[in-house]
Amino acid sequence: MGDLLIRDVDDGLMQRLKAKAEINGTSMQQEAKKALQRGSPLTPHEKRALFAELDRLWGDRPQLSFSSAEIIRELREEEG
Repeated sequence: MGDLLIRDVDDGLMQRLKAKAEINGTSMQQEAKKALQRGSPLTPHEKRALFAELDRLWGDRPQLSFSSAEIIRELREEEG
């Protein structure tokens, strides 16, 4: 895992993180991580770019000719 150092954080934000940490019984670091995770979903443009990159990297792989539902059905039939 990487490290991230953020400088010049607003005092009000620091107080809110500290209060949330105390309320939730966690650290300020954990509260900051949760805030970053909630606040950084991929935009539709970023998702398209990511999938395009995956297609570029994995595009030559063969497509699967079966579905997960078929696999689950067969496993249940074997058990039952």
